[in-house]
Amino acid sequence: MGNLVLHIRAIPRVMPIAPRVCSVGYLPSRTMWIKRKFESVHFGFILKGRGRLRYGKRSFSVVAPCVFISWPGAYQEFGPEPEGATWEQLFMGYDANLESMFDAWDIHPAKQPVWPIASPQTVRNLVNELIACMRNVEAKGMVDRIDRICERLLLESRLEQSAQLETPHGAEFDHVRRLVAGNLADRHDAKFLASQYGMSEVSFRKKWKQRFGAPFKQDIMILRMQEACRLLTETDRDVKEIGTELGFEDPLYFSRRFASLIGMPPTAYRKSWRTDESED
Repeated sequence: MGNLVLHIRAIPRVMPIAPRVCSVGYLPSRTMWIKRKFESVHFGFILKGRGRLRYGKRSFSVVAPCVFISWPGAYQEFGPEPEGATWEQLFMGYDANLESMFDAWDIHPAKQPVWPIASPQTVRNLVNELIACMRNVEAKGMVDRIDRICERLLLESRLEQSAQLETPHGAEFDHVRRLVAGNLADRHDAKFLASQYGMSEVSFRKKWKQRFGAPFKQDIMILRMQEACRLLTETDRDVKEIGTELGFEDPLYFSRRFASLIGMPPTAYRKSWRTDESED
């Protein structure tokens, strides 16, 4: 599936209730970095891949599935990492005059420029629905559907995962993932966890991937690397200490694993992306 980008601000709406989308695009394999000042409120949904967002003097890891926001008048740089990598992105832009509305929704880069997608499977389903609408944008009322799907995407990206009532054992999986995220140094065994809820290991792994968008081991590694990135840029702890805190007994293995997933060794990452706040 190739790139798909629409500019739909001027198309009349049948029932203009949801905030109007100015532009929307789906980029399945984006490689290019963006370096510019935005004149609109821009949301980037990163569905696969990882990279970096520079907002003013601050720098943030972007690890799928997540959303980042660009604010009118703010200069930003963002794109996939390491060099030559790609990410899968959906973007949508709104008029700058809607800034106060998003601020009232508690959406503002000063508060949280990047946030993890709380409901990955729901968001993926909505993205597929949105792409279908984009391919048929000339049909009557189709832009209304696009407005509402985009609004729903923002909502679902921020709702707690437990809102997905259609998934059996959903609340239990959410609880387990929170425990895992709070105890990243522990060895988490899928077979043992499955037995706690009367499931086979195969069923547990399948449902985990459906719920969170990544296989069990990969999802835990993503959580560990996200926390490693945060600790490297926001604290003075040495690399060995951070690795131990995240469950890596061998500091060399931690460094190799980090470099293979993030694209550079931990020390180079800290030097490149350390935030101003951590230097004060």
